[in-house]
Amino acid sequence: MTGSLLVLFMVIIGAVIGGITNAIAILMLFRPHRSLYIGKWHIPFTPGLIPKRRKEIAIQLGKIVSDHLVTPQSIQKKFQDPQFLQDMTSLVQQESKRLFTSDKTIKEWMELAGLQEPEKRLERYLKKKVEKTIVELEHSYSSQTIKEVLSPETIRKLEEKLPDVSAYILQHAMNYFSSSEGRQRVKKMLDDFFAERGMMGNMLQMILGNSSIVDKIQPEIMKFLRNPGTNEILFSIIREEFEKMLEWKWERIFSEWLDKNTAEKGTDFIIRQFKIETFFQTTLSDLLSSYEEEILNQYIPRLVEKAAPFFSSRIQTIVEKLRISDIVREEVESFSVDRIEKMVIEIANKELKAITYLGALLGGAIGLLQGFVTLLFP
Repeated sequence: MTGSLLVLFMVIIGAVIGGITNAIAILMLFRPHRSLYIGKWHIPFTPGLIPKRRKEIAIQLGKIVSDHLVTPQSIQKKFQDPQFLQDMTSLVQQESKRLFTSDKTIKEWMELAGLQEPEKRLERYLKKKVEKTIVELEHSYSSQTIKEVLSPETIRKLEEKLPDVSAYILQHAMNYFSSSEGRQRVKKMLDDFFAERGMMGNMLQMILGNSSIVDKIQPEIMKFLRNPGTNEILFSIIREEFEKMLEWKWERIFSEWLDKNTAEKGTDFIIRQFKIETFFQTTLSDLLSSYEEEILNQYIPRLVEKAAPFFSSRIQTIVEKLRISDIVREEVESFSVDRIEKMVIEIANKELKAITYLGALLGGAIGLLQGFVTLLFP
């Protein structure tokens, strides 16, 4: 064999050995996946490095991620980034727009959140709240007078309404007595009056005539009701009764007016005013449509702006509670070796091939050097 062929042969052998050696070294990182035995003899270097040290690798990866990658400081820095805040605002606005176009009712949204029969729940809550409030009022104010509980401003406003009360009563009285029903009432009162007088009453009724008496009395009643003096008398009576009522103790009101049946009816009346059933049948889009622009362009940016410092100041606690190192460790430990191998090869495929080629190159260089040495020192 000539010298040049010997050098070429040694270069090729060195390159093949170097490339195969590096390829085997890379393969031994992952394979075999489990320990191999010949009889009872354990074959060295099995399983591969990563399957053998997967637990330690998972622990170290968890520490690296929690201590150097996903740290409270890096997250806080992200929360302070104007671009991040702008992106978050856009995201919240985009998600909120879905609510403004949704045809789901408030009840359906709440049921999606896991809250069944929300209208009945709210009704029961309000009922208990009103009943509790009535009991608390009774315990708190029963020994006090109405005047002591109401503010002077409230009492003054009530006093200003007293003339309206007397005018209202007189107006309805005039409407009643000027009607056919009022006329029949006056006629009946006259019949009862004459009937109570026995024979004398019957004689007077025959002489005077019941209809003619009604025609004369009805205008007089109307004249009496229209007289300013009547309004003054009625107003004086109402005012006097109002002043007496101010001296009543709440205990009297609770005992005489607010029995259990009345309290229940009052509670039901208050609850009906909330129109709970109608509210829960309203779609969220109908409820919020008139506020859409205001919510999207004013409230959401403010909310994100306020929420960022709030979460940023609590990142340390949140990260500690999340235990990111444990999450990473558990996830890595749950990976199959095949999956880890595929992930590493997909990420570092070019680099791994370069290592193989570099081994071949170094092997070839060593073979070349050996060939020259062999020629120089035969």
